Amino acid sequence: MAKSLKQKNQPHLVMFVVANVFGLGAIAFGVPHLLTMVEQLTKGNWEILGRLIAVPALITVITGIVGWATPGGGKEALIFWKFGKNCLPSSRAFTVLGPRDARVDMQRLVQNHGTLPTFAAEQTSLWYGLYRSHANEVSVEDAHGAYLRYREMTTLAFALILAFVCGFLCFHFQTKSLAVGISVLIVEYLLLVAAARNAAVHFVVNVLAIESAEL
Repeated sequence: MAKSLKQKNQPHLVMFVVANVFGLGAIAFGVPHLLTMVEQLTKGNWEILGRLIAVPALITVITGIVGWATPGGGKEALIFWKFGKNCLPSSRAFTVLGPRDARVDMQRLVQNHGTLPTFAAEQTSLWYGLYRSHANEVSVEDAHGAYLRYREMTTLAFALILAFVCGFLCFHFQTKSLAVGISVLIVEYLLLVAAARNAAVHFVVNVLAIESAEL
C-alpha cells in the first residue's frame, strides 16, 4: 500500500523536532555543559540519562499533542494570519493567482468551465474539484506534500516557542538563554510561514496549469 503524504512527511517532522530539541538544549544549558552531560552519560551516569531523555521526551510529547490537537483552521491561521474558511490561496485561485502565472491559460479555463467564480468560497469549491482530477500528478503531489510538511513544521515551531517558555519557568534557564532561544524560534517560525505560503501557492497554481493545458 502506498504511503499517504502525512506518512511520507513523518520522518521529516521527527528530524525537525529532534534537531530543535538538541539546538534548544545547547542554548539552554550551553554547549560545554551539554558535552559534559554526554560524557557523563558514556560513563554510566543514569541521572544524566534520565534528564537527557526526560526533557526531549517532554517537549516532543507537547509538540506532538499540539500538532495533532490543533485543527486545520488553526494551522492555517498560524500560516496565513487570517481566520475563517477563505484564508487559503485557493480562495484567490481564479482572480489573482491564475492570471499571475504564465503557465495558466485563463481563456482555456473559461472555455472548459464557463464564467469563473469571483467569490472566495466558490473559487475554492471549483479549484478543489479540479484538484481531485489531478491529485496524482507529480507536480501537484509534490507541492501538496511540501505544503503539508511546512504547515506541520510551522505549527510545531509555534508550539516549541510555548514549550521553551514553559521550560524556562520550570528549569530556570538564564534570561539570556531564553532571549536567544525565543529569537531563534521566531526566525524559524517566520521562515516556515514563508515556505508554507509559497508551497500553498504552487499547489494551487500547479493544478490550474495542468487543467488549462488539457484539450
